[in-house]
Amino acid sequence: MSADLALELESCHRVRRAIEALARLGPVSQILERAASEAAAAADLDRLVLSRIERGTLAVQSVHLRDEPDGAARLLEELRRSPRRLAYPLLECELLRRRQARLVADVDRSQPGRYAFFDALDWTAYIAAPIIIDGAVVGVLHGDRAPQQRALSALDVGALEQFAAGFALVFERAVLRRRLRDQRSEIRRIASWAEARTGELSDGVIALSGDDPEASRRQAAAPELQSEDGLATNLTARELDVLRLMADGMTNGDIAQTLFVSQGTVKFHVKNILRKMQASNRSDAGSRYLRLTLPDRAATPPMR
Repeated sequence: MSADLALELESCHRVRRAIEALARLGPVSQILERAASEAAAAADLDRLVLSRIERGTLAVQSVHLRDEPDGAARLLEELRRSPRRLAYPLLECELLRRRQARLVADVDRSQPGRYAFFDALDWTAYIAAPIIIDGAVVGVLHGDRAPQQRALSALDVGALEQFAAGFALVFERAVLRRRLRDQRSEIRRIASWAEARTGELSDGVIALSGDDPEASRRQAAAPELQSEDGLATNLTARELDVLRLMADGMTNGDIAQTLFVSQGTVKFHVKNILRKMQASNRSDAGSRYLRLTLPDRAATPPMR
């Protein structure tokens, strides 16, 4: 067996082990937490940064530094303070357009603005690989190796790209499992409500009287299902996520990027939220949410 073939097989085994390790995890949060370290293991990299694309920026999600967990925590805090805007002349803009991993072999130190996170990581050479879910680039992996270690090569680019593809599948599956649990929970709530309403209809006393138009109007005007805090009890967990972001003033596109879903999915959730809350529009739903959940905001004078 040639040396090149042996290296390639070893790389494939590393990628497979890393993806299998992520697939054994449960919640989405655990997958995100472990993704950077598993990506570094898959491509045999010393430093790895996982970023999500949020409102046109690279927002760092997690960082891995080989044998430096404390340094990784400090670096993560530093990078989170300054999200990098995806705009010219950043090389990552081309990465998003081509949707292919890339090796940046010779970093031009006279143009630090061309390279994501250069100020904090001081790249000499690095690999960047997009994370693609449902046809959209939702995140980026950046990684490098210490200068005294083996130089980065096309084999390393392929390993990180394969890991990114596997990670996307594992993450998407975990998100779909969570959505399925949310839907099951909603169905159970609706079934419980329907059972209770059926009992009221069958047990209620029937009087010899005509229709009560006033009662019908009250029933039509009443909220669909209201909890103690005034929010519809049959809002799913994901609909509550969307509602919170709506209240923060996010557009459908911003919400889609934040929650890693399509804009069509966001529109579907918004429509359900307005119907369940009997809100006239997004602003109405958002303001009602803020009034109900942040009662002290209106009473607090703005900071000057």
